[in-house]
Amino acid sequence: MVEFSPTLVFVLFGVLSLCQPVKRADNGTWPTQSFRTAPAFRPPVFDISKSGAALAPGLLMMSFIPAVDNVESAAVIMTDDGDLVWNSSPGSLSNLRVQRLDSAPVLTYWNGSSVGEKGYGAVSILDSTYTEIYQVCPQIYARTPDDSLFDCYGDIHESYITDRGTMLMTVYNITTADLTSVNGPKDGWIYDNLFYEVDIKTNEILFRWSSYDAGIPLTASRAPLGEASEGNGTREDPFDYFHINSVQRVGSYYFMNGRNYWTSYLIDGNGDIVWTIEGDTGGNFTIPEDGHFAWQHHAVLRNFTDSGAILTYFDNDNGNPPLFNGTKPARGLEFNLDFENKTATLLKNLIDPNELTYPIAAGSYQSLPNGNAILGYGTYPSLKEFGPDGDVRMSIRFGDIDTSSPAGFTSLTYRVWRDQWVGTPAWSPTLVFDQDNQSLYMSWNGATGITTWEISCGNTTEQQSARSLGMIPSTGFETMFNLTSSECRSSVQATAYRAGTPLRSTNSVLLTGRI
Repeated sequence: MVEFSPTLVFVLFGVLSLCQPVKRADNGTWPTQSFRTAPAFRPPVFDISKSGAALAPGLLMMSFIPAVDNVESAAVIMTDDGDLVWNSSPGSLSNLRVQRLDSAPVLTYWNGSSVGEKGYGAVSILDSTYTEIYQVCPQIYARTPDDSLFDCYGDIHESYITDRGTMLMTVYNITTADLTSVNGPKDGWIYDNLFYEVDIKTNEILFRWSSYDAGIPLTASRAPLGEASEGNGTREDPFDYFHINSVQRVGSYYFMNGRNYWTSYLIDGNGDIVWTIEGDTGGNFTIPEDGHFAWQHHAVLRNFTDSGAILTYFDNDNGNPPLFNGTKPARGLEFNLDFENKTATLLKNLIDPNELTYPIAAGSYQSLPNGNAILGYGTYPSLKEFGPDGDVRMSIRFGDIDTSSPAGFTSLTYRVWRDQWVGTPAWSPTLVFDQDNQSLYMSWNGATGITTWEISCGNTTEQQSARSLGMIPSTGFETMFNLTSSECRSSVQATAYRAGTPLRSTNSVLLTGRI
């Protein structure tokens, strides 16, 4: 049940707007949804605008890392109308998405703890019943500034399943380094940025790459030592000179992004750098003037061949110098890379001129099957879906920029994904009777495509069988049925249907206090 005023639907300047305006909670905070059947779930209300142009199919997947107390720390699956589909248990979760393993769709997400801005944890892989079938936790050790110990040391930034059934994951390990070349101490400390390729089923390490071992010079880093959140080079505050935040496998290569170098790298199977593309100079490519980027996230290559590829970024250049001063809005970039001529042609520059956003971190760019693209804005709690020609087809806001918070935002959504997913949970649906309003509330956390519920009245004697009270349409995550006009006084049960097929029933609920 959503805590906001009745939905308004109207056309304004060619935009179909839903849930507008969002009604604030009494304390002025962004409103959340609440449910009788799942009182612990508090996903945000979506403030939605749609142009009416075709959107890509699929559900929205995201996780919330809160900066203020009233934001739920969880991963969620939502519809683009703002209905909750699945809510995880509370926890520090990130990068919820659909991937494929053994030719079947699976859900993956990172789950762990943090020291400062770095994460240490494992990646869970769930099947369509939301049962964990694998946990990716390679036997490695990464040193932290405070020498914290963890069961798993996988970093929050990447959990990519390759087409050969392995996972690429990032790791941050502090180590000593000579920082005199960047005006730091000779016996300084850095975060060595690593990625591993791991066998999902055995957790065996198949490949390891280290930014420090690769010999990438510290002097090429765009991150100023001792400024912003990049560290001052001490044991307690190591210098995050590189900041790896994405990696994928393309052909026989790895493609990896170093945010603080404004550079992405193609790496061969020996760990050697084949080429780079850099946001200022271009690296090994020539880039157009309007294609320069900085502090970029989510570098992805697709349609990779020997002659070229399509490259997408979430360009998070929020002003430099000084860092993040709110002068350069975030945008989505798509390039055509010509490997023979070493040129990068800008194909798309995705930005909403009516809502310029200035997130300080995170963000994502996903190319969608129908030619659309969806951007997640990291520390700015919103997402947008753009059409093939760059028109804004959907804009969703789900939180505030909070200037009273030290972080400057209410929650961080590292990446946003839109994917098709069919979920049939291993657990049963939930049914609650509220004697105050004589109503039933039913839900099935994680179930997709539920169209109707059948309400049945239970036995009153051993000779009587349960009888159906009728079918009611599903109204989102939670559906209500009022019993006032019903003669049922014993117990009730609800059965979930998907397209006319019964799937599973709730436990019987006694109608204690039935009037």
